[in-house]
Amino acid sequence: MIAVNGRFLLRKRITGVERYAHELLARLPEYGPLRVERPRSAQSAYQHLWEQAILPARLARDTVLFNPCNLAPLAHPANVITLHDVVPLVYPQFYRPAFQLYYRTLIPLLARRALHILTVSEFSRRQILAGTGVDEKKVTVVPNGVSERFVPSLRSASSAIRTRYGIGAPYLLYVGSLEPRKNVATLLKAFSYAQRHLGLRGYELLIAGDRHRNFADVDVAPDQTAGIRLLGYVADADLPALYANADLFVYPSLCEGFGLPVLEAMACGVVALAAAGSSLIEVVGDAELCFDALDHRALAEKICFYLARPGLRQDCIARGLQRVEQFRWSRSAMLTARVLTDFR
Repeated sequence: MIAVNGRFLLRKRITGVERYAHELLARLPEYGPLRVERPRSAQSAYQHLWEQAILPARLARDTVLFNPCNLAPLAHPANVITLHDVVPLVYPQFYRPAFQLYYRTLIPLLARRALHILTVSEFSRRQILAGTGVDEKKVTVVPNGVSERFVPSLRSASSAIRTRYGIGAPYLLYVGSLEPRKNVATLLKAFSYAQRHLGLRGYELLIAGDRHRNFADVDVAPDQTAGIRLLGYVADADLPALYANADLFVYPSLCEGFGLPVLEAMACGVVALAAAGSSLIEVVGDAELCFDALDHRALAEKICFYLARPGLRQDCIARGLQRVEQFRWSRSAMLTARVLTDFR
């Protein structure tokens, strides 16, 4: 029987990593029995202790342990680990010093000792190989999926999501954490530039996300530009309708392991503009939808270009919905199960 590191089950807020873990855990039992191990408390220090000491003590040494959220018990000799990215190794300046040290010390050791490593994009695979020195045969790419909850039919002028968040105008949307590598400041500059110099009128820019203690501080306070709103953390249940009712989704991240919000926006029938240079082209599949993450003027022009062409947006939406069918959690679970059963 395969065991699962269920530390993620006690986390109240869902990010892309937790969504991956929940979606796979719901589907992997179709391929064989699992035993889910979980800590008794959500307290952070206890969870670290549980993962590194209590969990491995509970397992037989030959029990294959699937760790879906980047970390695993170093003392256990039979880990299969999903490393969604190794961004802290590549951009340490974006993280607080204590987290930098913890990650830089633990991740390469875990990678070298693991039975196998899963990751979610070819881009991440290349970065893992470069950052940890493991053999390329030890890393398998299994792309993320998107849930059937994310559908275009949620778009409605009378959607309850508009009332819940006080949305009274057409809007552009960003969903993600507020950390330096997400590059939200460039999006704010682009929106401001579009209003002041390119004639953009009547739109709001909604920023859905909040800060995290592991990330360095970043200034994402709106300037005097009208229409920029910080929504804070948006409940997971609200995300599908929030995506579906946007006119455009923009994801300016400097470095991503996958970019799940981009895929979710596409599944909801929204054109997603994504920063070039990391994994996001693997998701959108169309270089015309990508932009230079450091050029806010070029991003402003691209935003205005697509907003002014509803017919082109409809063509992009149709192509995006076709592409989304390549990314389903059922396929992710099947490919993951193949790897796990090789070691069972």
